[in-house]
Amino acid sequence: MDFSQKTQELIERQCRNVERKDFKLDKKKSEELILKTYDLFKLTRPKKIIWCKDIFDKKFVSSARSAWSAGSARSARSARSAGSAWSAGSADLQFTALDYDFNWYVFEFEYCQNPDSDKLPNENDKIYLEYCELLMQAKEVGLGYRVEWEDTLYLIPTPLVEIDEQNRFHSATKPAIRWKGGKEFYYLHGVNFEKKWWTKIVNDKFTPDQVFAIDNLEHRRIAYEYMDKSKMSKLKDFEVLDEATDEQGNKMKIIQFKVKNVDEPLKYLNVVCPTTGRIYFLGTNENKCFNAKYTSFGLDTLNHFNIEK
Repeated sequence: MDFSQKTQELIERQCRNVERKDFKLDKKKSEELILKTYDLFKLTRPKKIIWCKDIFDKKFVSSARSAWSAGSARSARSARSAGSAWSAGSADLQFTALDYDFNWYVFEFEYCQNPDSDKLPNENDKIYLEYCELLMQAKEVGLGYRVEWEDTLYLIPTPLVEIDEQNRFHSATKPAIRWKGGKEFYYLHGVNFEKKWWTKIVNDKFTPDQVFAIDNLEHRRIAYEYMDKSKMSKLKDFEVLDEATDEQGNKMKIIQFKVKNVDEPLKYLNVVCPTTGRIYFLGTNENKCFNAKYTSFGLDTLNHFNIEK
């Protein structure tokens, strides 16, 4: 899709907001900018402003819940923004984020740059772009979230976020999401961990026995990725039963070993996901890689299809 140079610059500006390593919060400027959005739509400014440290602050949570319950026209925007605050422990607060609609900001901005001759931008388009620009500037000076309730505007700084090359929350050196003086969250390639688990994984403190005893598949996968693979040979009765190359050229193995407190050997298909590049260990009863691969998808063995590998 082709778009203008100005739109490209807007996208890069948005990316800088997400990828910045630090910022200095300017509360006064943030307040001025967000209050101008009220003026833009000829709304009465709230009488009071309260700053909260993060989206889990009790005052913020309480006001957002109240706004959602009220459902009045006056608090419609805040109510809608609060709607997701109670799912996943308030982790899904996209509606309260200043940049929630910034994808539409890009579309609208580009449309106004290159409009259809029979559908020219109108006054509403202009107002929407002014609104988004005010939110963008507020984001740039450190404001992240806002909710209004009972003539009070509750404001929260933006968190600092670390991402990997696939835009997943990720950092092996610090919290992937953190509010200064507030909550911190640890992620490795999009997978959330408690801090103590994250610390052990990134410092390779788990033994192979401990890694393969992890119940959560994604946690086990990430722990294995960070583990020194030479440790595998230390597993009791470690053995490679079969090796093969899949259709995409990725190596596959059937490995078998024993772990503490388990009488029977454990058998896994060690395989690479061709879509994501992630390395998985999938439990199997098969002794051949391709049979294990096909049965992992709920299909019969290759022998059923008269396919030889």
